[in-house]
Amino acid sequence: MIPSATPYARNVGFLGVLPEFRGRGYVDDLLAEVTRRHAEAGAELISATTDTGNAPMAAAFARAGYRTTEIRMIWSAPVAERE
Repeated sequence: MIPSATPYARNVGFLGVLPEFRGRGYVDDLLAEVTRRHAEAGAELISATTDTGNAPMAAAFARAGYRTTEIRMIWSAPVAERE
């Protein structure tokens, strides 16, 4: 886990659990720790992001009390077929 900050808010910069250790609740412990560190440092707002398809991480944020405030979708133009 890497706690980080922008000019606007503290955030969960990175949080990862190695595949062989997933499913044991470590993500909840790590998220609680980064949240605690930011809160103890006086953060009034802590942000975090995850990929839309990363349901396990989204669920971890929800369990920790984080709420979804926005969703960012990245669209790309279709590649033209070559003739």
